[in-house]
Amino acid sequence: MEIRQLSVARPIRALAFVATVAASGALLPTAAADEQCPVRGGTFTIPFAPEPADLTPGANAQYAPSLIFDQIYDTLLILDRDGNLLPGLATSYEVSDDSLSVTFTLREGVMFHHGREFEARDVVYTFERLLDPEFASPWAAQLGSITGIEALDRFTVRMSFEEPFAPILSVVSTAWYTAIVPYDFTPENNLNEKASGTGPFKLVTYVPDDHVLLEANSDYWEKGYPCIDAVRFNMVPDPQTQISAFRQGNADIVVLNDPKFIPILQNVEGARLIEPAGAVNESGLGINTAEGSTADVRVRRALSLGTDRRGVIDTVLFGYGEVGTKISCGKVPYGWCEDADPPLPYHDYDPDQAKALLAEAGYPDGLDLTMQVSLPLDIQTAEILQEQWSAIGVSLSIEQIADFNQQLDNYINVKHETSIVSLVWQPDPHSDVYQIYYSTSPINLGKFADEELDRLLDAGKVELDVEKRIQIYKDVQRLVADQVYMIYPYTKPVNWQYVWDHVKNYQAMPSGTYLHLRYLWLDK
Repeated sequence: MEIRQLSVARPIRALAFVATVAASGALLPTAAADEQCPVRGGTFTIPFAPEPADLTPGANAQYAPSLIFDQIYDTLLILDRDGNLLPGLATSYEVSDDSLSVTFTLREGVMFHHGREFEARDVVYTFERLLDPEFASPWAAQLGSITGIEALDRFTVRMSFEEPFAPILSVVSTAWYTAIVPYDFTPENNLNEKASGTGPFKLVTYVPDDHVLLEANSDYWEKGYPCIDAVRFNMVPDPQTQISAFRQGNADIVVLNDPKFIPILQNVEGARLIEPAGAVNESGLGINTAEGSTADVRVRRALSLGTDRRGVIDTVLFGYGEVGTKISCGKVPYGWCEDADPPLPYHDYDPDQAKALLAEAGYPDGLDLTMQVSLPLDIQTAEILQEQWSAIGVSLSIEQIADFNQQLDNYINVKHETSIVSLVWQPDPHSDVYQIYYSTSPINLGKFADEELDRLLDAGKVELDVEKRIQIYKDVQRLVADQVYMIYPYTKPVNWQYVWDHVKNYQAMPSGTYLHLRYLWLDK
């Protein structure tokens, strides 16, 4: 077995399954306290939406609560802003020669918030809990390749698989999936009221529809951090009210999901935009490929050719987006990048060819379609597509559904002709595409069944050679574009974050998470 030592970080794309993370452990070089945190103390305030509802790790697939509970809990490994794999609760890992197991060496001396030392038994408990059908975690399918997890000793864990499982390193680096919880605290406590992790902050209070307050963990294993005393998430559903709170000095940051609000802040003295970490958030236009006119690939190809993606970006996102697909360019190295990769079939705007394909499919005079939407950006996108598609003879009716959760259920279960939902960041291309494209997946987003696509998805799941894996996912992109199983009107950063100048040493993450709260300091 080849084992390669890493000093602090190494790109996950170059690691595949054969590497050892540095045992030293710090995400940033260790420094004297005044160099780490020139100013200590203060509370960092975030206007937050939507209501997180449940801060229990692994219990649901909602994105919002993970942004809070990943401050309370840690993961075995950590992905940084640039996709580097860093030590977390595990200081190293080794992979068996047959790639059917990975052994993690755990960090010693790490304390849970309730006062007990972290150990291998907690890792075993966390993963067995996620896989337990009674717990009904939505991430059980992501972990389905795991056949066993055992504590070899107090600080060593071995995870076994039924077949090589290439995404495992990214999965154990994502708190959304695998935040480590303590075996002796979690079962008997409501984690919205009392929580115990090993993370940089502790839960103080969660008042639904009002706020979540976290305080610094003075025993955090990354010595010298956090720099601040506390983080307060104030529940503020309306984005304009969030902006108002920020401008009035009642918040240190404001997170914009819609770039139309950027002009309001771009000339505000003392406020600055944190550089977004890549276009990794896709607008996903789902198409029913099993029934109706859209079951004909010629109709779907016409819709793709009739979509002026650059026009959508310029109109809906004010230019703050990119032409992309499900594995977008920001997802290095697997994503498809415009002008760098070969053009995708039926991806360029060509209304004449679109009309010809509709005529060939038996719709020379056009056809009527319906699109379901709920959230503001999706509604705006639908309205632009309505105008664009009218040029090729498609009359699009827009059905706005007030209840987003209902629209999301319709989207997942393909109760529509066409529909749009913004898809969330995922840490690995397998996570990006397997569940939404695989023919037997319960969330196949178009009811399509393609043996070649299934073959590619299965191959990407087990392929450990990174260059081969890159090519597999490029082929997935090409096949999906050729058959137009879905359309992606644009990709964009997860959000745009403005902070005041007194906020120092803070960076935005591709996932939209707040990893750098533990490192920032407040100069005020």
